[in-house]
Amino acid sequence: MKKTFVILSALLCLLTLNSCKKQDRILPIGEAVCHCGVDDPLNDLHWLHELALEFESMRGKQFASISICTYDSTNHGFLITDCEECPDRGQDFVDCQGRPLGLVGGFAGTPLSAYNIDPASVRVIYRNYPDTSATITNKTWKLVYFYDRETRTAEVPIRHHDNGDDTLAFWLRFQDDGTVEGGGINMLNGTYAIYDYQIYINIHCATEIYDMTGWEDRLLAALGDTRDLSIDYYGNTLRIYYDYNRKYMEWERMAD
Repeated sequence: MKKTFVILSALLCLLTLNSCKKQDRILPIGEAVCHCGVDDPLNDLHWLHELALEFESMRGKQFASISICTYDSTNHGFLITDCEECPDRGQDFVDCQGRPLGLVGGFAGTPLSAYNIDPASVRVIYRNYPDTSATITNKTWKLVYFYDRETRTAEVPIRHHDNGDDTLAFWLRFQDDGTVEGGGINMLNGTYAIYDYQIYINIHCATEIYDMTGWEDRLLAALGDTRDLSIDYYGNTLRIYYDYNRKYMEWERMAD
């Protein structure tokens, strides 16, 4: 009997370790918070973990977030937003098992108070988009490539020098005063503004050297595509999406 118990315990431990592979773990915003009886709901609650993985797959295409909340004084729940850019849709209010309890806000939803949700308890624990300009400001970024998500092709803008020293063509630096400067064929400067996951950039050339390669014109056209210019930030990598999120520019942080 004792041997059987040991074997079952070992199997249970193995299943627990394999139930949440390291590469599939979702990083919460800030420290993981105890909620719904678990220490890390994003990874410990299977249904929520699967939902967060789904939201991860939508990075740069659709903006989503997950918040914790408390209702009826002591009960725990979640507010799920699967489309941040769709304010009329509202937030799904669910319990610890993911069962729907109602809709908050939006065109057809009701206020937090209708469900006795304590506003002070609402805290975002996950989002699939950057939420602050501090992630990219006062850093210098070099353009690595243009990427087309539909054709899955990458194009690297290279400056060809007579001495054979081929280098990456462009860099940008976003200052915290709202200005942006950069270099490449010409020296570039302008202004920008960031609102959570969207960025608005106005760049013009400070010099007028003709770019025979056409890369600079392509860069300026992409940065000027204000119809759908969003950003995503991965530590030392910055992506600026354009052309209705069908394409993006991959930027890499340069050493200060």
